[in-house]
Amino acid sequence: MTGADTHEATRPRAGTTARTLAGTTAEPTAPARAETKGERTRRRILQAARAEFGRHGYEKATIRGIARAACVDKASVIGYFGTKDALFREAVHWHARIDELADADPDRTADNYLRALLGRWAAEEDSPMSVLLRASMTSAEAAELLRRHITGEVVDRVAARIEGPDARLRAAVFAAVMMGVVSQRYLLRLPDLAEAPLEDVLRIAVPLVRAVMAPEE
Repeated sequence: MTGADTHEATRPRAGTTARTLAGTTAEPTAPARAETKGERTRRRILQAARAEFGRHGYEKATIRGIARAACVDKASVIGYFGTKDALFREAVHWHARIDELADADPDRTADNYLRALLGRWAAEEDSPMSVLLRASMTSAEAAELLRRHITGEVVDRVAARIEGPDARLRAAVFAAVMMGVVSQRYLLRLPDLAEAPLEDVLRIAVPLVRAVMAPEE
Protein backbone atom coordinates (compact mmCIF):
# COMPACT_ATOMS: atom_id res chain seq x y z
CA MET A 1 0.00 0.00 0.00
CA THR A 2 1.49 3.31 -0.99
CA GLY A 3 1.43 6.55 0.95
CA ALA A 4 -0.64 8.02 -1.87
CA ASP A 5 -3.30 5.37 -1.37
CA THR A 6 -3.56 6.14 2.32
CA HIS A 7 -3.88 9.85 1.52
CA GLU A 8 -6.58 9.17 -1.05
CA ALA A 9 -8.45 7.00 1.43
CA THR A 10 -8.89 9.90 3.82
CA ARG A 11 -9.50 12.68 1.29
CA PRO A 12 -13.08 14.00 1.32
CA ARG A 13 -14.92 14.41 -1.95
CA ALA A 14 -15.79 17.89 -3.14
CA GLY A 15 -18.84 19.25 -1.40
CA THR A 16 -18.67 16.84 1.53
CA THR A 17 -17.69 17.36 5.13
CA ALA A 18 -14.19 16.20 6.05
CA ARG A 19 -14.25 12.82 7.72
CA THR A 20 -11.76 10.91 9.76
CA LEU A 21 -10.38 7.57 8.64
CA ALA A 22 -12.83 5.72 10.85
CA GLY A 23 -15.72 7.58 9.24
CA THR A 24 -16.73 10.12 11.87
CA THR A 25 -17.01 13.82 11.13
CA ALA A 26 -13.83 15.68 12.05
CA GLU A 27 -14.62 18.33 14.66
CA PRO A 28 -12.37 20.45 16.89
CA THR A 29 -11.83 18.63 20.14
CA ALA A 30 -10.84 19.73 23.60
CA PRO A 31 -7.39 18.69 24.82
CA ALA A 32 -7.52 15.06 25.89
CA ARG A 33 -6.85 14.32 29.53
CA ALA A 34 -3.73 12.36 30.33
CA GLU A 35 -4.12 8.59 30.49
CA THR A 36 -3.80 6.94 33.85
CA LYS A 37 -1.20 4.21 34.31
CA GLY A 38 -3.96 1.61 34.31
CA GLU A 39 -5.43 2.93 31.07
CA ARG A 40 -2.02 2.88 29.40
CA THR A 41 -1.46 -0.70 30.52
CA ARG A 42 -4.90 -1.77 29.31
CA ARG A 43 -4.37 -0.13 25.92
CA ARG A 44 -0.93 -1.75 25.60
CA ILE A 45 -2.43 -5.18 26.33
CA LEU A 46 -5.14 -4.67 23.70
CA GLN A 47 -2.54 -3.62 21.10
CA ALA A 48 -0.38 -6.64 21.92
CA ALA A 49 -3.43 -8.91 21.79
CA ARG A 50 -4.38 -7.72 18.31
CA ALA A 51 -0.86 -8.34 17.07
CA GLU A 52 -0.72 -11.82 18.63
CA PHE A 53 -4.19 -12.87 17.52
CA GLY A 54 -3.50 -11.51 14.03
CA ARG A 55 -0.17 -13.33 13.79
CA HIS A 56 -1.04 -16.65 15.44
CA GLY A 57 -4.84 -16.88 15.25
CA TYR A 58 -7.21 -17.29 18.17
CA GLU A 59 -6.34 -20.89 19.00
CA LYS A 60 -2.56 -20.52 19.09
CA ALA A 61 -2.31 -17.10 20.72
CA THR A 62 -1.77 -17.37 24.47
CA ILE A 63 -2.25 -15.05 27.42
CA ARG A 64 1.40 -15.64 28.30
CA GLY A 65 2.51 -14.55 24.81
CA ILE A 66 0.25 -11.49 24.90
CA ALA A 67 1.59 -10.54 28.33
CA ARG A 68 5.15 -10.87 27.07
CA ALA A 69 4.43 -8.68 24.04
CA ALA A 70 2.76 -6.06 26.25
CA CYS A 71 5.63 -6.13 28.78
CA VAL A 72 3.35 -7.11 31.66
CA ASP A 73 2.88 -10.31 33.63
CA LYS A 74 0.17 -12.89 32.95
CA ALA A 75 -1.70 -11.91 36.11
CA SER A 76 -2.10 -8.36 34.80
CA VAL A 77 -3.76 -9.58 31.60
CA ILE A 78 -6.14 -11.77 33.60
CA GLY A 79 -6.80 -8.95 36.03
CA TYR A 80 -7.84 -6.55 33.26
CA PHE A 81 -9.72 -8.96 30.99
CA GLY A 82 -10.39 -12.22 32.85
CA THR A 83 -10.11 -14.79 30.06
CA LYS A 84 -8.56 -15.11 26.63
CA ASP A 85 -12.03 -15.18 25.09
CA ALA A 86 -13.04 -11.93 26.79
CA LEU A 87 -9.77 -10.30 25.74
CA PHE A 88 -10.25 -11.46 22.15
CA ARG A 89 -13.80 -10.12 21.98
CA GLU A 90 -12.75 -6.70 23.20
CA ALA A 91 -9.61 -6.59 21.04
CA VAL A 92 -11.52 -7.27 17.82
CA HIS A 93 -14.64 -5.22 18.53
CA TRP A 94 -15.32 -2.62 15.83
CA HIS A 95 -18.13 -0.25 14.96
CA ALA A 96 -19.16 0.40 11.36
CA ARG A 97 -20.22 4.06 11.10
CA ILE A 98 -22.97 3.33 8.58
CA ASP A 99 -25.29 6.16 9.61
CA GLU A 100 -22.57 8.83 9.81
CA LEU A 101 -21.24 7.95 6.34
CA ALA A 102 -24.62 7.80 4.61
CA ASP A 103 -25.55 10.60 2.22
CA ALA A 104 -28.65 11.59 0.27
CA ASP A 105 -26.68 10.81 -2.92
CA PRO A 106 -26.34 6.98 -3.28
CA ASP A 107 -23.12 7.37 -5.28
CA ARG A 108 -21.57 9.43 -2.52
CA THR A 109 -22.77 6.97 0.12
CA ALA A 110 -21.10 4.08 -1.71
CA ASP A 111 -17.90 6.09 -2.10
CA ASN A 112 -17.92 7.05 1.60
CA TYR A 113 -18.40 3.45 2.71
CA LEU A 114 -15.63 2.05 0.52
CA ARG A 115 -13.20 4.90 1.12
CA ALA A 116 -13.53 4.73 4.91
CA LEU A 117 -13.27 0.94 5.05
CA LEU A 118 -10.30 0.64 2.70
CA GLY A 119 -8.56 3.56 4.35
CA ARG A 120 -8.92 2.13 7.86
CA TRP A 121 -7.66 -1.25 6.72
CA ALA A 122 -4.66 0.30 4.96
CA ALA A 123 -3.72 2.55 7.85
CA GLU A 124 -3.75 -0.10 10.55
CA GLU A 125 -2.76 -3.67 9.72
CA ASP A 126 -3.76 -4.91 13.17
CA SER A 127 -7.08 -3.08 13.24
CA PRO A 128 -9.87 -4.95 15.07
CA MET A 129 -11.62 -5.69 11.77
CA SER A 130 -8.48 -7.06 10.14
CA VAL A 131 -7.58 -9.25 13.11
CA LEU A 132 -11.10 -10.66 13.39
CA LEU A 133 -11.20 -11.55 9.70
CA ARG A 134 -7.82 -13.28 9.86
CA ALA A 135 -8.73 -15.17 13.03
CA SER A 136 -12.06 -16.28 11.52
CA MET A 137 -10.19 -18.32 8.90
CA THR A 138 -8.83 -20.73 11.51
CA SER A 139 -11.28 -20.52 14.41
CA ALA A 140 -14.96 -21.49 14.46
CA GLU A 141 -15.51 -19.19 17.45
CA ALA A 142 -13.97 -16.23 15.65
CA ALA A 143 -15.96 -17.02 12.49
CA GLU A 144 -19.21 -17.02 14.47
CA LEU A 145 -18.24 -13.72 16.12
CA LEU A 146 -17.50 -12.23 12.69
CA ARG A 147 -20.87 -13.39 11.34
CA ARG A 148 -22.73 -11.84 14.25
CA HIS A 149 -20.70 -8.65 14.02
CA ILE A 150 -21.22 -8.16 10.29
CA THR A 151 -24.93 -8.91 10.66
CA GLY A 152 -25.43 -6.50 13.55
CA GLU A 153 -23.01 -3.74 12.55
CA VAL A 154 -23.52 -3.78 8.78
CA VAL A 155 -26.41 -5.85 7.40
CA ASP A 156 -29.06 -4.75 9.91
CA ARG A 157 -28.19 -1.07 9.58
CA VAL A 158 -27.72 -0.99 5.81
CA ALA A 159 -30.97 -2.91 5.30
CA ALA A 160 -32.81 -0.28 7.35
CA ARG A 161 -31.70 2.37 4.84
CA ILE A 162 -32.72 0.42 1.71
CA GLU A 163 -36.20 1.02 0.33
CA GLY A 164 -37.98 -1.57 -1.75
CA PRO A 165 -37.86 -5.36 -1.93
CA ASP A 166 -35.00 -7.63 -0.84
CA ALA A 167 -33.56 -5.06 1.56
CA ARG A 168 -31.83 -7.59 3.80
CA LEU A 169 -30.55 -9.65 0.88
CA ARG A 170 -29.19 -6.51 -0.77
CA ALA A 171 -27.54 -5.49 2.50
CA ALA A 172 -25.97 -8.94 2.80
CA VAL A 173 -24.60 -8.74 -0.75
CA PHE A 174 -23.29 -5.26 0.04
CA ALA A 175 -21.45 -6.63 3.09
CA ALA A 176 -20.04 -9.52 1.06
CA VAL A 177 -18.72 -7.16 -1.63
CA MET A 178 -17.14 -4.84 0.94
CA MET A 179 -15.46 -7.62 2.91
CA GLY A 180 -14.38 -9.35 -0.28
CA VAL A 181 -12.62 -6.26 -1.60
CA VAL A 182 -10.74 -5.56 1.62
CA SER A 183 -9.73 -9.17 2.24
CA GLN A 184 -8.51 -9.71 -1.32
CA ARG A 185 -6.64 -6.38 -1.38
CA TYR A 186 -5.01 -6.39 2.05
CA LEU A 187 -5.14 -9.93 3.43
CA LEU A 188 -4.74 -12.30 0.47
CA ARG A 189 -3.16 -9.56 -1.65
CA LEU A 190 -4.57 -10.64 -5.00
CA PRO A 191 -1.98 -8.95 -7.29
CA ASP A 192 -4.24 -7.02 -9.66
CA LEU A 193 -6.33 -5.70 -6.78
CA ALA A 194 -3.53 -5.17 -4.25
CA GLU A 195 -1.33 -3.24 -6.70
CA ALA A 196 -4.07 -1.03 -8.17
CA PRO A 197 -4.30 2.61 -7.03
CA LEU A 198 -7.12 3.11 -4.59
CA GLU A 199 -8.91 5.56 -6.89
CA ASP A 200 -9.03 2.94 -9.65
CA VAL A 201 -10.53 0.41 -7.23
CA LEU A 202 -13.13 2.95 -6.15
CA ARG A 203 -13.94 3.90 -9.75
CA ILE A 204 -14.94 0.30 -10.45
CA ALA A 205 -16.34 -0.75 -7.06
CA VAL A 206 -18.47 2.29 -6.21
CA PRO A 207 -21.02 1.76 -9.06
CA LEU A 208 -21.27 -1.90 -8.05
CA VAL A 209 -22.00 -1.08 -4.42
CA ARG A 210 -24.38 1.67 -5.43
CA ALA A 211 -26.31 -0.68 -7.73
CA VAL A 212 -26.79 -3.15 -4.88
CA MET A 213 -28.02 -0.52 -2.41
CA ALA A 214 -30.12 1.70 -4.70
CA PRO A 215 -30.68 -0.01 -8.07
CA GLU A 216 -33.62 2.13 -9.26
CA GLU A 217 -32.53 5.59 -8.11
